[in-house]
Amino acid sequence: MLAQSAVRAEMRPVSIDLYADRETRACSESCEAVNAAGIGFERESVLQAAERLAPAGQGYALVYGSGVDADPEILEALARGRILYGNPPEILYSLKSPDAFFQLLGEHDIPYPESSRTRPPDPENWLLKSGRSEGGKGVRFCGRAEPGPTDYYQRRLPGRAMSALFLANGESARIIGFNTLWTADHGAGRPFLFAGAINRADLLPEQRRQVKAYITRLIRALPLKGLNSLDFMLDGEMCRVLEINPRPSATMALYDGDFSRGLLAEHIRACRAEIPETAETCGVVRAFKVFFAARDLEISGDMAWPDWCTDRPVSGTRIGAGQPVCTVCAEGNDRSGVERSIELRLSELRKRLYAVRS
Repeated sequence: MLAQSAVRAEMRPVSIDLYADRETRACSESCEAVNAAGIGFERESVLQAAERLAPAGQGYALVYGSGVDADPEILEALARGRILYGNPPEILYSLKSPDAFFQLLGEHDIPYPESSRTRPPDPENWLLKSGRSEGGKGVRFCGRAEPGPTDYYQRRLPGRAMSALFLANGESARIIGFNTLWTADHGAGRPFLFAGAINRADLLPEQRRQVKAYITRLIRALPLKGLNSLDFMLDGEMCRVLEINPRPSATMALYDGDFSRGLLAEHIRACRAEIPETAETCGVVRAFKVFFAARDLEISGDMAWPDWCTDRPVSGTRIGAGQPVCTVCAEGNDRSGVERSIELRLSELRKRLYAVRS
């Protein structure tokens, strides 16, 4: 996503990625796959790759996306000797510390689901979450799960999960769009794994005003810069904040095409204290969903990938059951029609992948 946006701005990035898929490789001057460690990157693999591809002290700029939330120390090390376009490590530390984050929300009168660092008396109505995770990887049912040092308990709400993508320049912010988030249960203790999103969320005007007010208060407290997203739950007509992703989020893909030079260029502008007065977003409904492997799969060189697939793995890649294979995209003028297209395309892709495999 970031590499493709860079190409729109006539950049040729050096990319470090967990998967190094076809699109990332095609859009990059050079690209290297790194190892995973738990729910994030393996630190030494990332640092070594960065030093090989973009040595510190050589004038390289750094833009980071997902993968560092679980280990902010990676960002701290990567930023040394490089120009950082994004929020500095101290902001990531603050937002990924449950105690500091909920104190921040409380001090600025921003509602959030009831949360606790101690085990609740009625655990069946609560979730156990990691303060240092992303994409729902660290969210599980409370049950008998043992909390880690950055874990916290949060009451489960029945409403929909939403997000607001916004640009900030350290003093003010502009919302790019509101989105509905989709999750999926793929076992292995990950019942709320992020699975995709659709834009043009059908929020009430008052709910939009609430979220805008929350972002305004947060910017006054934390000098957020660049693209960020705020995740929240609907609790009746109230929006309750779940977390802030202080980096370009996956929902950036829903709007990148609305900007002539892409949103990565706007991210860099905002980090330089500039910000567009109005978002350039058009009325197109866009959505994407991650296609997860139903069983172990090896990608065949004969696979004919549809043009509505992105993040396509290279031939010969082995993918375990429950792991992401690629992303399926759709767009149109009608939300329900786009949602139907996504489901039909997921079904079609399933037939193609497993027909080739057999």
